[in-house]
Amino acid sequence: MEDTLMEIREHGVTVGKKKQRVKCNYCGKEVQGFCRLKLHLGGVSGDVTLCDQVTFNVREAFRSMVMKQKLSSNAKAKTKRVHKRKRIEISSSKSGSPEEGTTTSVEAKLSSTAAAAETKRVVGNVQMGNGLNKRGRLEISSSKSVSPEKRTTSVEASNKHDMDFQSNNAQKCIARFFYENGFDFSAVDSPGFREMMSVSGGGDIPGSHDLDGWMLQEALKEVEEHVKKIKDSWAVTDSPAGPVYLKSFDVSDIKSNASALLSLVDGLAEEVGLHNVVQIIACSTSGWVGELGKSFAANNSNMFWSVSISHCFELMLVEIEKMDSFGGILDKVNNITEFLYNNPLVWELFKDPSHGNDMKISSSSEFEFTTPYLTLENVFKAKNNLAAMFASSDWNKEEGTSISKFVKDPSFWESVQRLVKSTSPLICGLCLFSTANNQHIGYIYDTMDGIKESIAKELSNAERCYKPVWDVIDDVWNKHLHSPLHVTGYFLNPAAFYSTDFSSDPEVTTGFVSSLVHMVKECHVQAKISAQLKMYTFGQGCFDKASQADQITDIAPSEWWAQKASQHPELQSFAIKILSQTCEGASKYKLKRSVAEKLLLTRGMSRFEEQHLEEFAFVHYSLHLQRSKATN
Repeated sequence: MEDTLMEIREHGVTVGKKKQRVKCNYCGKEVQGFCRLKLHLGGVSGDVTLCDQVTFNVREAFRSMVMKQKLSSNAKAKTKRVHKRKRIEISSSKSGSPEEGTTTSVEAKLSSTAAAAETKRVVGNVQMGNGLNKRGRLEISSSKSVSPEKRTTSVEASNKHDMDFQSNNAQKCIARFFYENGFDFSAVDSPGFREMMSVSGGGDIPGSHDLDGWMLQEALKEVEEHVKKIKDSWAVTDSPAGPVYLKSFDVSDIKSNASALLSLVDGLAEEVGLHNVVQIIACSTSGWVGELGKSFAANNSNMFWSVSISHCFELMLVEIEKMDSFGGILDKVNNITEFLYNNPLVWELFKDPSHGNDMKISSSSEFEFTTPYLTLENVFKAKNNLAAMFASSDWNKEEGTSISKFVKDPSFWESVQRLVKSTSPLICGLCLFSTANNQHIGYIYDTMDGIKESIAKELSNAERCYKPVWDVIDDVWNKHLHSPLHVTGYFLNPAAFYSTDFSSDPEVTTGFVSSLVHMVKECHVQAKISAQLKMYTFGQGCFDKASQADQITDIAPSEWWAQKASQHPELQSFAIKILSQTCEGASKYKLKRSVAEKLLLTRGMSRFEEQHLEEFAFVHYSLHLQRSKATN
């Protein structure tokens, strides 16, 4: 970025025999030298005409450059003035003096010759060369010993420095808000925004030029440092320290070309580092993503391909509702809710306390696709209210005749109840995963079995009722969701492995071996892990005490391995990497596509403008992911 910014000679040409004047490439204006061309292009006021033809991004780049140079020059000049001072004014308050707060002048020599004198240190805010307020120390040499109890000293103007520091932080918070949410920078200049900020506390507000200029560059540096720390931690911890945005691609021209898509994914994996990639989680099973998944599984022996757990649960719910025995129940329930909400008088009649408790119908959820099923459950709970409403003498018989028919039909409510019992365990399981701090691998295999058992129990263990539902779940699990990582996580989860109902069937053993071969390529490391695994399997050595129930309860599986298995580093590293994996894709972060889509509209832009847009996208998505990580 800096290389691009510094190429001022690309934006003007020298003219005249002595080549002391420069002609602007945008408006044709001639100025005296390239330094003044910077002022001309950057729109910095002074004794030079401003360019009215330069593009916005180029203007902001040079404006930022000039302002930084001015700040640097001012800071250097200020530093020189400070070193030239011979006296320092100190405000002191002496205990027992006739007048409190008397200002005295203390002779202070800022040189190494004061070593023999007693030194008193005053901690204050010192204006540093980069223009930011930082904590510093000012040493004052004095020939007299001053008791801290009798004299309080402070550096003058520290309050002003504190205010400047707070103002700078406030502006940064505003900038991060705009970057994180992808808002139009021009909104910061609107009277409404500034009125809102003044009412809520005032302070300095950055302009749109600041947001799109030097502040964006500062945010970019901070984000890059944050991402670098996360990437550096991978090799040390064997676990992700948080989500990271890499880049966006336009695949519209290659989505039917499986080879090109595979090449794209392989390139990304190599950029991240093949040794750092365990699995790729897709957000869909259809279209080009589904085809890519099939090709990837057939051609890759280093990484696993899976589909996000939320999408797989959505497929399960949709397929269960489509079963013939449920006969379009969701459509009928949707008709009920629309009828209630679209008729205020009917809604008031429904809420009449004489009909029972005041019930809510619609529900919201983190996962939008679960809303109809949550609403279904609420409608079932409101069964008596609905029956009382339609039986009321206040009811207008001519309205909602069709709805009245199936509300009064017992078979309708039987179907509603069966659908609720068939789907509620899935929704509860999904909610459990959404609060599991992203480390799902150690739980998913056992949890899916638990969901199926819960459905069977809800349906009175009647095989004719639960078996079709199980078949739907198994079909989605086997085709899209299941991965060898899941059974490996089940095996390495001490809470599951050391429990009395652990199931060590051939699928678990096969899955563990598959994961080991995929993730560990060195044969000697594989051999060490296999040898160390025997100690874990039989609860020997360090695993003897660690396998006790009180050592397993209330601790994440990955953390258990980090704390208890240091004597077996190869197995420990392998287990932590497995158990730190998620089963959810990027869709959980709800990233806005609109910012990435702007990257497609770069025709006619200069390379500088394209790069500027890419940097904004990187800052936007990185801040969004950083915030998501902090709130999880």
